[in-house]
Formats: sequence, structure tokens, C-alpha cells
Amino acid sequence: MLQLIPEVKKLALLGGPLNKNTVNPEKTEDIRLDKALALLPCAADGVPVTVVITGGEGEGYNLRVEAEKITLTAQTAAGAFWGIQTLRQLFCEESVPCVYIEDAPDFAHRGFYHDVTRGRIPTMETLKKLVDDMAYYKLNSLQLYVEHVFPFKETEKLIETTGYMTPEEMKELESYCEENFIDFIPSLSTFGHMFELLNLPEYKHLAVLDTYEAAPNFWADRMAHHTINPLKEESLAVVRSLIGQYLPLFKHNFFNICCDETFDLDRYLECEDPGKVYADFVKKIIGIVRDSGKDVMMWADILLKHPEVIEDIPEETVFLNWFYRVPVPEENISKLAKLGRKQIVCPGTTTWNRFCEDVDVEEENICKMAEYGYKYGAVGVLNTNWGDWGNPCSMELGMYGMVLGAAKSWSVNTQVDDDFYGAVNSLLYNGEDGIGCLKKLCKMHKSIVWRDFVRNYYLKKEGKAPEFSTTTVQAIQKIQKDYLALKAQLTETWELDNYRKEILSAAEAICVVAELTAKLDGMQVERVTDTEKFLATYEENWLATNKESELYKLTNFFRACEAM
Repeated sequence: MLQLIPEVKKLALLGGPLNKNTVNPEKTEDIRLDKALALLPCAADGVPVTVVITGGEGEGYNLRVEAEKITLTAQTAAGAFWGIQTLRQLFCEESVPCVYIEDAPDFAHRGFYHDVTRGRIPTMETLKKLVDDMAYYKLNSLQLYVEHVFPFKETEKLIETTGYMTPEEMKELESYCEENFIDFIPSLSTFGHMFELLNLPEYKHLAVLDTYEAAPNFWADRMAHHTINPLKEESLAVVRSLIGQYLPLFKHNFFNICCDETFDLDRYLECEDPGKVYADFVKKIIGIVRDSGKDVMMWADILLKHPEVIEDIPEETVFLNWFYRVPVPEENISKLAKLGRKQIVCPGTTTWNRFCEDVDVEEENICKMAEYGYKYGAVGVLNTNWGDWGNPCSMELGMYGMVLGAAKSWSVNTQVDDDFYGAVNSLLYNGEDGIGCLKKLCKMHKSIVWRDFVRNYYLKKEGKAPEFSTTTVQAIQKIQKDYLALKAQLTETWELDNYRKEILSAAEAICVVAELTAKLDGMQVERVTDTEKFLATYEENWLATNKESELYKLTNFFRACEAM
């Protein structure tokens, strides 16, 4: 069984294996293809590789690997690029088989959406590595979630404490995406999720709930009362300014205005028809973007709650239809299809509020969202990787979900089975049992909920009893035992790489939180971890791949818990 991700549509063995394990690619007319071909094991006496671009549209390709030559044919350079990725994966086999492959994607838009706002901002090297991985698995679109982590004049006083990405970095990343046939689509919060801006004294009056006072629990606070007031003219002026500073940086035709989770409109805005008020403000935001020559994407959640006003939204708008839990309700996808609106389905990697992705949830969520999207004619899949509650999860521990999303968005009939796990272990985890270790890590995490632990800490700090799910001495001791066993396994069998380092760190984090939970609840549990030693490793891993950003908020919180 060949280990290819995504799986290909048609494959026929021609015999083999290849006479040599090196290639000698002919130059093409596209430097991007030449760079991709150079990632193969090349030698002057290697098997010749010829790339033929026939002209036309689409991202399909045909690949013929014969004993003495390799021929890749595609209508477009993008199709040829994806064919090269398949060829790269074939060269990961012990011996390269002679094969004929016909392949094409099921979805035109195959995206990954990464949160750089809620605490963890990757370095440029890390973001380029993400782009490399996306290209390898045939994803063709990247979005970064941005609220305030950019030097907007309105929020520039915040960026030294939150971290930020510069305009130059955005342009550099866009260029790198272009080299890898990936669209870099800008995404900016323009209605909901404007917490940091709306808590500045000079803008607080623009919040729907303008009497709101910050709570001690910062991470919960950030997720609440973040909606700008659409009934105030100044609100639109601020949104216009943010878009005007950000949108011109990007070449892509689309701009994601977000506009999700505007909870406070229904809760606090004094108006008769919050759905109509929402749609009216969204139309104004869309007008700003359209006047700049761009098309609009936006999250679909609020309009799905107010379907009576969807017809007020311009027809060319693309709706990002998200749902992250299980089971996935089919009607969420069918509803937009019946309304005749263009949609991209958006599952998630379940990394938020956690130290690692939740394999059980993300597998069902990603698979079902892609399958329903295909059934109802969605134009694509945009797999999301959020960072709520401090973004404690490293990017590495969301990459299985990224790969799964890539697999399902190219070939929707992909089955998550032992063969798929084998391919993931081979291609993503360098031949190690990454899936097995990740599942053990997730099993440990079932008994400890980071968000509930944080909430209980702040309740205790206020002299109140815990209100959220806690655990037992026996459950904590089980976590300790599982942590030590996983640590021993990883240390003895897996050569050091970033995936092993992050699995180890996440396992230790879960165990530390379990032991601090015991302390918080007055349980007597002998410790097997040391908080300061854990933090030293956690900080080292974080800074190896990320800017400092809001690391200090996590480390300060752990130290406060240790001192309680």
C-alpha cells in the first residue's frame, strides 16, 4: 500500500521499482516548479523528469513513473506543482514504484486558518514551515486570524505587550505563499472580537456593552463583550480605518471581514431587530472592501441565526460556514445551499482551550464537514486552528488535524483507518508512531480541562468555591502514571524532533495542571513534576518557534497557581 496524502483518484502499478533513487529534472518555464523539483533527490545521472503544461484550467495532473523516465502532465502550473508533491511522497517509499496516476481535487478551495491573535505569534521561519507543509499536502489557501496584532494606529500602544506581525512580515509571507501556489487571504475582525480595541479608554464608548468592566480572568474576558456598536457612526469610521491600513498590503482578490459571534447585539443592543441591524452594518463593511476592489468572505454564524436578512447581503459574498463540535448537523450546510449562497465549510483542529488537538473530535468533525460540504456543493474547505484561552497548544500539536483537513479537501472519500494512520506516521511523524502517542496524550487530557482549571483558580482567588468540573485523586494519579509512561516511551524510542518535544511538553503540562488542580481543591497528591522545570522547557520550546508574544501571561499564571 503506497503511503500518499492526499490519496490519489486513480493509480495503476506499472512494475518497478525505479532503476535509480535519484532524478535529473528538466528545467521548466516556471521557477516555482523548478524549486519544487529541486526538493527531490537530484543527481546528474538520475532518472529524467519532464513536466508538460498543456494549457487550460484546473489543478489535476497525470504522473507516469517508468523505469527510465518520469513524465508529469498538467493543464496548469498549479496542477504540476501538486503532482510534484505526489512524486516527493513516492520517493519516501523504500523503493520508488513505477506507477501511473491520474488525480484532481474535489474542492477548488483547500485552506488552513491559523490564529495569531490570542497569545502565540509564530516566527516567520515557523510560518514558512507551515506553508511548506501545506504545499506538501496540497492545500492552496492560508489565512491568519488578526484582531490587534498588527501596528494599527488605533492599537499600537498594545503591541509591545501582545506581540505583533509587521507589514513587512505579511508581505514576505505572501510572497512565500505565492512561491508555493498558496493564496494568502487577509482576515481581520471588523465587528465582533474587537476586545482589545474596545477596552482602550478612547474606544470603550464604542462597545455595545460600554459599561463593561474588565474581569480578573483575562482569557475569559477576551472572549466576552467584544462587539462594536453598529448604531454609532464613529464605529464605521474606526472599521474603515482598520481596513484601510490592512487591506492594501495584500494582492488577493478576497478579504475576510469575519463579523462572527456578535453576541452582545442580541443581549444588550437596544433595538427592535438585531438581525437587521447586523446585516445593515455588515453591508457597510462590505461596501468599504468592495470600494477597494476586493471580494468578501465572512463567517456565517450570525446570518444562519437570522436567515431572514441573508438576502440583504450582496450575492457575491462567500460565507464561511463553521462548526467545530460533534455530531455535525447536516442542516447547517444544507441551509446555505438551499438559500443559494456560496459557502466554504469550516471544521476545526480542536486545539483551542487545550495543550493538544483532540483526535476523537477533530476526526469526526473534519470528515463530516467536508463530506456535507461536498454533498451540498460547497466551493471549499477551510480548516481552522484557533488559540482561545492563551493558545497553550503548539502548532505542531495541531498538524495532524491540518493533514486530515488537507486529505479530505482533496479527496473527500478518504477514510481514517490504519492505512491512513500509517501514511501520517510515515510522512508527518518521520516514521515514528506519532498517532499512537497523540492518542495517548489526548486520553490523558480527557480528565483535565484547562479552561475549567483557570476559571476555578480565579473563583478561589475571589474566595468562592469551584463551580466547574474538577477531578479525583485517583484520576490525577492515573494522569501521573500515564505521563511517566508516555515520557519513557518517547525518550526511549523516538529520536528528538519538534513533534516529540511538543508531545512531551504537552504531557508534562497536563500533569502539572492535574497536580495544581489537586492543590487548588485541597487534595493530597505526591508530585511527579516540578512547575519551574516544566516552565523552563515550555518557554524554550515556545521561543524556538514563536515570538514571545503573550507567553508571559501563561508563565505568570502557572507561577501564581504554584504560589496559591
